[in-house]
Amino acid sequence: MNKHKQCFKQNKDPFIQWLVGTLGPVILGVKPSEIMSFKVSDVTTNEKIKKIEETFSICKHISYKISYYNGTSIKILFYNVESLEKTLKDPQNLKFLVSMGYPRNFSLIFFLNHLISKINLGIIPTEIGVFLGYPLKDVIGFIGHPSLKLTKINGWRVYGDSKISDQRYEEFLQAKKKIRDLLTINNPSTILAITS
Repeated sequence: MNKHKQCFKQNKDPFIQWLVGTLGPVILGVKPSEIMSFKVSDVTTNEKIKKIEETFSICKHISYKISYYNGTSIKILFYNVESLEKTLKDPQNLKFLVSMGYPRNFSLIFFLNHLISKINLGIIPTEIGVFLGYPLKDVIGFIGHPSLKLTKINGWRVYGDSKISDQRYEEFLQAKKKIRDLLTINNPSTILAITS
């Protein structure tokens, strides 16, 4: 049996359909993670979180971490375990994250917990861009490195030469389109069976 086939139950719920469509690049491993925000004041937030928990409870391919941001929102970081580990272990990314206070010895769980602890304190750390799969030059440029000037905004703030950023952005868009196209004729569990 395909290891991802049972990640999502047979589900035509509009919220789950939207969620899977939005997470397309993460599901396909093109994007290591995605962060979503749900307002605490929204009466449907608890129901949405319950649906997320039920949907992802047996999925090893995609995981998530919940954080509580300033008492106003619940932020959920969805991540592709394999893709995120590969991204964070990249020598340049790892060196940068260590310089930002992450442990010298890599552990996906420790790195995620460190990031989530900052969000729980009401901080959206600038290094989250690395977790989200943005090129390191764009993350460093956003922080304010003097040699990197803002080139454009295309999904995120792009600094310096935009070639790598444009390619990455296009990969994200194509993955999202692929999953959304599949959603028109399939349910989420079928999509994961096809895409794994």
